[in-house]
Amino acid sequence: MLKRRILAAGLAIVVAGVLVGCNKIQSTRDDGSKEYKDGRYYAEADAFDETGWKTTVTIEVKDGKIISADWNAIHKDGGDDKDTLSKNGGYKMVEFGGAQAEWHEQAEKVEAYLVEKQDPTAIKYKDDEGHTDAISGASIHVKEFFELANIALKDAIK
Repeated sequence: MLKRRILAAGLAIVVAGVLVGCNKIQSTRDDGSKEYKDGRYYAEADAFDETGWKTTVTIEVKDGKIISADWNAIHKDGGDDKDTLSKNGGYKMVEFGGAQAEWHEQAEKVEAYLVEKQDPTAIKYKDDEGHTDAISGASIHVKEFFELANIALKDAIK
C-alpha cells in the first residue's frame, strides 16, 4: 500500500511538472508585443543554398524590445558577404534579375519590418516561396529571414 502511494505521488509530481512546462506563459507588453531578454541573438541556415549562399540573421534586443536586425549571407567560396556585395554593386539584382531594388535595400525594409512588429511570426506570405505583400518595397523571398529570426529569438523569450 505504501509503495502505491509513493508511486502515485511521484507520478503526480511528474505530471504536474509536465503540465507546468507545457503551459509556459510568454511575457508580453501592454501593447501586446513580445518581451525579450536583452542581448544579441544569431541563427544561420543549416546549409548553403543552390546559389552558394548561407543565410544569417543577427538580432539585438535592448530593454526587452528588438532594436536591430541584420539579414545577411555568407558564400561557400568566401569573399564579401551578401550585404557588402550588394552595396558595392556586385550582386546586381536590378540589372540581371529585373528586381525593383538591390538586395541590401530590400533586406533593410524586411529588417525594419521585424523591428516594427517585434514578432517574427507576425508575417503573412502570399506563396510557398515566402513572398509577402506586407512589406512595401520587398519583392524578395523573406520566409527564411523570419524563420531564422524566430530561431534566433527562441532563447530570448522571457
